[in-house]
Amino acid sequence: MSFSEGRHNESCLIQEGALLFVGQAVVAPVSGDLFFRPLKIEVLSKLLAFIDGAGLMDTTYAEPDKWVLLSPEFRAIWQDRKRCEYWFLQQIITPSPAFNKVLTLLRKSESYWLVGYLLAQSTSGNTMRMLGEDYGVSYTHFRRLCSRALGGKAKSELRNWRMAQSLLNSVEGHENITQLAVNNGYSSPSHFSNEIKELIGVSPRKLSNIIQLADK
Repeated sequence: MSFSEGRHNESCLIQEGALLFVGQAVVAPVSGDLFFRPLKIEVLSKLLAFIDGAGLMDTTYAEPDKWVLLSPEFRAIWQDRKRCEYWFLQQIITPSPAFNKVLTLLRKSESYWLVGYLLAQSTSGNTMRMLGEDYGVSYTHFRRLCSRALGGKAKSELRNWRMAQSLLNSVEGHENITQLAVNNGYSSPSHFSNEIKELIGVSPRKLSNIIQLADK
């Protein structure tokens, strides 16, 4: 297998079942037949954006390789999303040199940067149209990018993120309903209470009471 970018060429031997991560390069078989199945890596970019957003890893910039090859022992991982995510999180704990190169490639992807942007904006209360304008693309294209990066509708995803952040703030702090609503981008305390109740079945106040009783 050869890789070319401009006038620079590299080659490697690929075994059956290997996982090949490639940046922006032209890929061509040198000899033999090549059978491949493209895999969507957005799920990994999304996970990595969450982990990096929590400040759990050193994200110091490193020049990415044009390609990274992982051994065939991982082939069964990619048949199931949950197994894929579990494997990825395991590798994050004790990353090999090859896996660190994969992380560097993922951090170059637009999906990674878009999820990071959405996380930062999740409690702003801005509409998707406003976020698209701030991101610098049309509303339609922004929705398309978000759907690809998140694996679903961005509006629903952002709603869930905001709910999770609000509930964490409620449990960890001593803010009242009004403060929680304002700090997490809700239009009013009633909007906050109604949305939480719709999503998890109980109001924030009732949930807080349940947690306090459990702590006693």
